[in-house]
Amino acid sequence: MRRMVWVSLGAVGGILAYRKIEELANESIDKGLVLTVMDAGTSVKALAAGVCQQVTKIRGSSHSTQHNSVNP
Repeated sequence: MRRMVWVSLGAVGGILAYRKIEELANESIDKGLVLTVMDAGTSVKALAAGVCQQVTKIRGSSHSTQHNSVNP
């Protein structure tokens, strides 16, 4: 039963990834390759900034939790 769930999730993920890649390929044909690469770079920068903020939040909350548990 567990395998069936994971196979189903993998199939859905594969289909969604295929559709997204196909959509990006069609956009790159319409807009041109240079603009598509620039858009991808902007997206990666935004993703990295978001991840950095989340890591900072997690580290900040874990440091304050550790500090409070050491000094009750």
